[in-house]
Parts: sequence; structure tokens; C-alpha cells
Amino acid sequence: MRIAVLASGSSGNATVVEAGNSAVLIDCGLSVRRLEGRAAELNFDLQHLTAIVVTHEHGDHIGGVGALARRYKLPVYMTHGTFIASSFGEQRGIDVHEISPHEPFSVGSLQLHPAPVPHDAKEPCQFVVEFEGLRIGVLTDFGSETQHINQHFANCNALVLEFNHDPLMLDACEYPDSVKDRIAGRLGHFNNQQAVQLLAKLSVGPLCHVLAAHISERANCKSLVEQQLAATLSGTNVAWDVAHQDRASAWITV
Repeated sequence: MRIAVLASGSSGNATVVEAGNSAVLIDCGLSVRRLEGRAAELNFDLQHLTAIVVTHEHGDHIGGVGALARRYKLPVYMTHGTFIASSFGEQRGIDVHEISPHEPFSVGSLQLHPAPVPHDAKEPCQFVVEFEGLRIGVLTDFGSETQHINQHFANCNALVLEFNHDPLMLDACEYPDSVKDRIAGRLGHFNNQQAVQLLAKLSVGPLCHVLAAHISERANCKSLVEQQLAATLSGTNVAWDVAHQDRASAWITV
């Protein structure tokens, strides 16, 4: 079972998880051409995708889904709230499957476990993907920790986790106050301190890989994230890396 982040950030997000004879793309906020280029970096053929799974309707996560689904004739899975908040009801030639954010479902040989998250979208969820007892979690675009999140993402073997912003850098950057309030709010984005506190709880299980993701280009810096990851995971057997906006991450295999 393996995972790679093809892009992560406010300019577009896409993550592929592959196991057995199946592969899902979680979100696609990139053009088909850009996504094909990122996949080529990993020697991955998008023809091998089984489906696209959408976390929520924001453009950096859903903007390229329609074009990709039509190009590769892929089914698309999303919640009812995401469906009605997006334009997919008006698009033809796309096979949309509505899912419950509370119920697992299968895509080929993969079992997907959605989890509702606090974010300023209609019905957002994030996912744990399971295959033969192995679990990979993708947890970004949420503003606050919940007991359900703690339980749902426990016992993952690999985790993509949001480190969106540093509170001091967010306060000092040029964003309007309304945008700062949205990002820092309960329904916004996880900051570095929140991420390391949650990670300290989740790293006591079988976790062996962490990939920090959705890092703000204006309100955070990768060196700061790396320092916090190194400090938090020191003395553990958990390997870590940082996802990028402009290139694909290496494959993580569990």
C-alpha cells in the first residue's frame, strides 16, 4: 500500500493512494495537464486510477475533478452537501456517487472511511483508506480537533496532516483581517501548534510515516514546520517529510 501527494496548498491539492489492484485520487484542484505531469514524476499512469474521491467543494480541491473524470472516465465520490454546493449537478458525462460522511464504502480493493471535519464547507470530510489491515489517513482542511477525529485517525500507518499556518506569521501577513479570522477560526485551517499536539497523540500507535501538508505560502514556512516535526517525533520511529505545492512528494509505502 502506498501514497503520494501530487500537490498540496491553496493553489491545488491532489493525493493518490494505491493498493492491490486499485488506486484512488483524493481531490483534484489541478488541471489535467498539470496532474499528468505530477503523476509522470512518480512513474504513475493516471489510467490506473479507479476513482476520484472529493473531500469538499473548495476550488483548490475540486477544480480539476470534472475534467479529469471525463478524460479518464472515472467515477467520482462525494457527500450530498459537496454535490449540491458544487456545479456537478449541471455537468454531464460524470458518474457521481453520493456518500455518507459517516459510513465506509469500497472502491475496488480499497475500503474508505470518511470522517466529518470542522471546515467552512457544506459537508466536508476527510478519509482513512484501508487495505488488508493497513491504514493511511489524509487529514487536511479542518480548523479544530474533535474527539471523533482523534478516534478516526488513530492507528494509521501513514498520515498526511495539515500544518497550514503559524499563528504569529498569519497575524503579521498581508491578508485582510476577515481572511485571517477565517483561517484561524474553528472552521478554518489547522495551525502548526495544533498539528503537533494532535500528532503527539496519534504517534503512539502503529504510525510510521507523516507528511505535513497544505502549508501556507504566506503564513508559514517549511523550515518552521520541519523544526516542529523533528522536535515532536524525536525519539520515535516515525519518519516524516513535507508536501509541496509545486512538485509531487515521493511515494510512501506501508
